[in-house]
Amino acid sequence: MPEKRIAHCACGAVEAELSGESVLQCYCHCTDCRDWLGAPVHAATIWPNAQVRYAKGADNIVTYKRTDKSHRKSCKTCGGAVLIEHPSLGVFDVLASAIDGFEFKPAFHIYYGERMIDLKDGLPKFQKMPKDMGGDGETMAE
Repeated sequence: MPEKRIAHCACGAVEAELSGESVLQCYCHCTDCRDWLGAPVHAATIWPNAQVRYAKGADNIVTYKRTDKSHRKSCKTCGGAVLIEHPSLGVFDVLASAIDGFEFKPAFHIYYGERMIDLKDGLPKFQKMPKDMGGDGETMAE
């Protein structure tokens, strides 16, 4: 496994360098992610702030703040999504599909109660969020 990874927008004008390993990988089905990405599900990877830095194109980023808790970062040139900053948590959510050569290994699904599509993959499906992430921990059947 490489020590450094690069996440980028569709045109490559924006690049974020990721060091170490993500601390969490999961699928998110929330309406906010779906609206922003235009996709039925988001493959999320969570990285502490200290492990993420802009390697290229920081001045080419546009930020959309739907809430104060999530600052969604996209490229001004191509509109491609790159990452979501969660300032109150001290982490970035980097789109798994934006990370070169990344092997996505999700542990569970969050906000499955808001899903558009059913995914039968044997992973735990939380109605909202796990307890250790501030949710009620309620799970759903596949």
